[in-house]
Amino acid sequence: MNAWAGIATLTVAIVGALSMAPAAAQNARDYGKRPIRMLVPVPPGGSTDIVARIVIGPLTEMTGYTIVIDNRAGAQGAIATDIVARAAPDGYTLLFAYATHTTLPFINKVPYDPFRDFAPITQVSVNPLLVVVHPTVPVTSVKELIALAKSKPKSLNLGIATAGSAGHIAAELFKLRSGTGDGIVSVIYRGGGPSMVALLSGEVQMMFASVPTSTPYLKSGRLKTLATVGPKRLPYLPELPSLGEYGFTIEAAPWQALLGPANMPREIITRLYGEMSRVLKRPEVIERLAAAGADVVSSTPEEFDARLKRELNEYSKLIPTFGLGRQL
Repeated sequence: MNAWAGIATLTVAIVGALSMAPAAAQNARDYGKRPIRMLVPVPPGGSTDIVARIVIGPLTEMTGYTIVIDNRAGAQGAIATDIVARAAPDGYTLLFAYATHTTLPFINKVPYDPFRDFAPITQVSVNPLLVVVHPTVPVTSVKELIALAKSKPKSLNLGIATAGSAGHIAAELFKLRSGTGDGIVSVIYRGGGPSMVALLSGEVQMMFASVPTSTPYLKSGRLKTLATVGPKRLPYLPELPSLGEYGFTIEAAPWQALLGPANMPREIITRLYGEMSRVLKRPEVIERLAAAGADVVSSTPEEFDARLKRELNEYSKLIPTFGLGRQL
């Protein structure tokens, strides 16, 4: 290629890039004039579905968007997630994802890449977990729990609601980092209901459970709690220490977030993040989420991107040690 040809090629590239910029801006200005399909990968009534409906209602009121919630349960969220991964990156097909987005690919084969095939918009919320035990367990602190678990092999059974769930991840991280793997045996159930029944009956002695799931039984004295799972105390449970205070950094917790297909225009990502951020600052939204056991996060796209990278990297190494991944 001679010099003039090179200059001509460069000129065409520059002109092309300049012509695309106004088009992208125009697309962002026109965004929302068509119905937006929001894939929710759980059945109606589940915790992620409840959170989605709490925030999507005010979002439609504030923006005037028509947002159609499409509950596509199945394959632990993979069906809905794959639909979004394959959708046109125009912002009109979105995913209201939950925490199995970063665990499922290491348990079952999925037809998408959980990082490269998606555009992170914002982490909406998180459901804090508690370390809860049956009242017959003779401990009053995490320190005493660790000592009991280390006193003899298989001294405690730990209920797991679902294989690969955030509660499962948190429990296994705790066992790994506290050195209690020999003393605490994980027992996996088919859902939160059966695992809670097992804990209440004493079939298992401990569990990493969500705040709304645990609260009725904590108030009645049928369970007791030792700590919150996370770096700091919860503002509505200020008397309860965190695992962070015991030196354990465990971020695993059920979360909900907004994702789009990869290559979505940056202008639309920024617009959606800003609009959702304003919704999540509304006192009535914060109050309704709290009642559903969810704390507002409202992370930036960059912050959520970093969280996805961190979780996927950590879980790719951790989950195979559970004896779960991959189940093809």
